[in-house]
Parts: sequence; structure tokens; C-alpha cells
Amino acid sequence: MQHLTKKYYLILSLAIVFTACLPKAANAQDREDLKIVQVSGLVMNMDSTQTIPGVHVFNKKSGRGDITDYKGWISKAFLAGDTLIISAVGFKNREVVVPDNVGDRWTVIFAMEEDFVDLGEVEVNPFPSEELFKEAILAMNLNEDQQNVINSFAPEVIQELIRSTPLQASPSANYRFMQNQQFVNLQNSAGPRANPLLNPFAWSQFINSLKRKKKK
Repeated sequence: MQHLTKKYYLILSLAIVFTACLPKAANAQDREDLKIVQVSGLVMNMDSTQTIPGVHVFNKKSGRGDITDYKGWISKAFLAGDTLIISAVGFKNREVVVPDNVGDRWTVIFAMEEDFVDLGEVEVNPFPSEELFKEAILAMNLNEDQQNVINSFAPEVIQELIRSTPLQASPSANYRFMQNQQFVNLQNSAGPRANPLLNPFAWSQFINSLKRKKKK
């Protein structure tokens, strides 16, 4: 009886160990089945005449992605069979499946099709002359808040602010000023410039200049 009990516990122990090792063996087999592919891709337009920087490459399976560099190049490891969604502003999204018959490296050019958007018709009513345009600006009825904004940028008000505002030339302020200047220079050289027509401060200065000329 005691011999049978020991045999029973031995069989039970072996069964528990085998059951615990079974998922690990399955996971190891799954890892062996996964094929890693180093994808080296260049994103270009359909004519292959221009690279597209800052393109988002998203992996649907893992939920992660990466962005191409300023030359439109990306090099990242994916799994064979992963579906990549390539998207960029001004271009149609493209889905690409990482093939499993290219070995462990895949060099490819992703050609993106431009996405054209037809805007609605815009009716432009230009003024016949510059003088009529100035008169129309001066004839605008501004509310109290808008008038206060314009008056706040009058030359005499700004001069008084400069005269009465104390100087605080701290190292941090100088550093922030330098960073702002570098950002403005970088934006002007490599990015779109701000439209002065959308700048309320520029409009304020323009209206004040018209009023000063009219008083003379």
C-alpha cells in the first residue's frame, strides 16, 4: 500500500512538472516561428522625384509606430506578416504587409499618392483702389474691446510702457530670448512663415497708421 502511494505521488509530480513546462515549450515554438525582418524604407512621391520627411509608419498588430527622418528614411525591425500603415499630411494612407520571403532584410521604396482636396468656391471682392480700402477700414464699427486693443498699441502707450517697465535681465530671461530667436530663425528658414494678414497686432499697427495719416 505504501509502495502504491509513493508511485501515485511520483506520477502526480511528473504530471504537474510536464503541465508547467508545456506553455513554455509552446511559447518557445511560437518565438521560433516568428520571423524578424529589418525593414529599410524610403518614402517618396508617386513619381519618385521627391522624398517625403516626417511620415508616420504604424504597425497595426503591435500598435506602435515610428517616423521617418528628414530625408524620408526609416529603418526598423518588424515581424513578417505585420501590416504597416504609412500616412502623411497631403497623401493617401497606404497599407503594406511585411513579406515573409525576403529573408531577414527588406529594402523598399514606399510610393505615396497625393491626396487632393477640392475646396469650396471663394468669392473675392477686391476694392477698386487703395484709398477706398483705407476708407472702408477706417469706417469699421469696432466694439469697446476691439477699440481698447487698438489703443493699447498706440505709439505713446508703448513708449510709456517702455519707460515705466523695470528691466529684469536675468540669465533665464536671456536664455529664453535666445531660444525664441533661434526658433524664429529656424521657422523662417525651414518652415512656412506667418501670414501678417492673420496677425491682430499687425492689423492694429496698420489701422493706427491710417488714423495718424488722416489726422495730418
